[in-house]
Amino acid sequence: MKQPPSTRRVFSLVLLVLAGAAVAGGALGTIGETLRPSVPPPRAADPRASQPPRERATSLAPAPGPQPTLVSDRSNRLFDAQYLQGARQALEQLPALSGHRLTVFHSIHFHDDGRINLDLVDPQQPDHVDSYHFERGQWRKGNPVNPQQFAPTISLQRSSTPLANIDFDAVPRVARALQEQRNALQHPASEVGHVYVIVRKAGKLVWLPDEVAGDRESARLQFDAQGIARSVKRVDGRN
Repeated sequence: MKQPPSTRRVFSLVLLVLAGAAVAGGALGTIGETLRPSVPPPRAADPRASQPPRERATSLAPAPGPQPTLVSDRSNRLFDAQYLQGARQALEQLPALSGHRLTVFHSIHFHDDGRINLDLVDPQQPDHVDSYHFERGQWRKGNPVNPQQFAPTISLQRSSTPLANIDFDAVPRVARALQEQRNALQHPASEVGHVYVIVRKAGKLVWLPDEVAGDRESARLQFDAQGIARSVKRVDGRN
């Protein structure tokens, strides 16, 4: 008859079984961690994702509403006071003239295409006169002028005045007054193309032309030094 195993042997076997199970569990856990795919931690939400896409800075589509009307390349500069004042300032700022008191001899001629012609006394040599011409936005010095060729009716002393005494804003006023008479007396009306001022004795300024020839009658105008029409007289063919 067999002897039952002793308590010590049974206890030793139990310990061996538990130890083996523990070792096997640790190995399986290590293997599981190695084979498990890595999952990245959740990323913080991007605040830009909820924003609508930004609009383009520029658009190729035409702006709504009426489009600007094209302006003719050519305009009558006799009616453009800003242009005339700009030409005057450009003349005064020429290196040879800047800072000097400028004196005009005899006349200044203004044209509808923007040209301006005048004669100036040389600020360094008061007995010399030179022509100056404004065209395409620039002034250029022209030929010398001999005042003696106009004697005895015109002289340097009698027919000169400071440029400061001549109001360039008078040009549009004279041109408008002439154009009004042309519109009334001519069919079709011609456009004013030339306005000029003459310096007469003692610096008196006379703006010309002062007459408009109409289809059936004419008009004579009288301007003051500022180009304001002080009187308009109609003249028919019998006068």
